[in-house]
Amino acid sequence: MADSDVISELRDAEIAFLNDKEAQLLLSKIKKHEKNRKQGVELNYLKEELFELDSYKRLINAQKASKELMTEINSILNFYINGIDHKCDKDSCANCHRHCAN
Repeated sequence: MADSDVISELRDAEIAFLNDKEAQLLLSKIKKHEKNRKQGVELNYLKEELFELDSYKRLINAQKASKELMTEINSILNFYINGIDHKCDKDSCANCHRHCAN
């Protein structure tokens, strides 16, 4: 798993985000606003600016993909340990690809 493309992309995306000076400046400003409990237009603007950065989008997509991978791995482990696949519909195995015993 450590060598998977998904995990490699997550690491690369994290590094790119941490090295993105604009992203880090925006993040710092956002944290400062949140620490001072300042809400409003400026905070929303800063967040929107952050959300538009390619490095942030890449990081979010990589995090989503790694979460999906972990969910799939947990599902497989759960199936082999407990014999239960939570993805399977107990009423119909028509869409199930794991051939669980229902």
